[in-house]
Amino acid sequence: MSRKKHDAHYPAQLKTPSVIICVDYSNVFGIISQRSDNDQPDAVVIDLIKELKKFVKEEYGLQTARVLCFASLPPNHVKGHRATGAWLSLGIEPRFTYAKTSDDATAIDLALEAGDISNQMGQEASFVVLSGNQWFVPLIQRLKRRGHFVQLATLESPESSDDLPEDCRQSHINIEFLLGGPGRKLSAESKSGQADDDELASRKPAHTTPITDEVVKRTLEIIDSYFGQYEEIYLTPLLRKLSEVFENSDDEPKALINDLEEVGAVWLQKRRGFPHNYTVLMLNDDHPDVAELKEARLSSEEEVYDEDEDDYYDDYADHDDDLDLDAEEDDDRYEP
Repeated sequence: MSRKKHDAHYPAQLKTPSVIICVDYSNVFGIISQRSDNDQPDAVVIDLIKELKKFVKEEYGLQTARVLCFASLPPNHVKGHRATGAWLSLGIEPRFTYAKTSDDATAIDLALEAGDISNQMGQEASFVVLSGNQWFVPLIQRLKRRGHFVQLATLESPESSDDLPEDCRQSHINIEFLLGGPGRKLSAESKSGQADDDELASRKPAHTTPITDEVVKRTLEIIDSYFGQYEEIYLTPLLRKLSEVFENSDDEPKALINDLEEVGAVWLQKRRGFPHNYTVLMLNDDHPDVAELKEARLSSEEEVYDEDEDDYYDDYADHDDDLDLDAEEDDDRYEP
């Protein structure tokens, strides 16, 4: 990758050499989860954002002013996203959309907020949009028409340069090279064998039966424990996690998933993706074992939330008592 400065696309009238990075987290996380060998996709995304900040400073001379991270918050999930703490510690501003992970709501939310920032700041705002394989063509074109410096950074490129308009091609860069490190490069999977509409259709089980096999029941518990907060579970990282858990066992993760499908606890769906389709696992909330696990998890999360809230008020009360004591000492000090 050349380190030559791209000054040609940078508006001369810009007064402040700073940039706002908008991250389509749901899309980036999905691409990395599905196609990377790394078992901690959250950490990979965080590292990618750090490297992107360095890149825009070296390549375009822009200092990052803000990073906005847009992610979906699935219904009935009370604790937000597990990466929120890492975001806040790095100064990343979380933007949650209450929607299923398969929705495009996060991309819409990103585009709307970028438009708001454009209206507020005018041409002083520069933008980098980080995505996995979403092109944001209307947003990029509109921001460029308003005189902004805009760069679309993605982990994949269009199959053909004609898939993007000329003005967007000039502002697009594939930043997969920023991933770096072992297990960080995205795997090149086959593009052949496109699934037809029947394969992509939902196959939610019509009938359920209780789980009687203890190993299969434990498999469901593991799925709920590690991935239960997601509306859709990418199959590749799930199988990898099950392989780790059952490393010293004769149980085969794919066979265990098949057993869960047979009792109606889960089902698999194919998703159309770019450049290839992928598979997700869905938990069937109508299955009694799934419903029991979900209820227990939500109750536990609410209990932890209540305890944290009580601790906060206890700490506040102790602090308040200390203030009262200080006040009494001050009164004694000035007593005639």
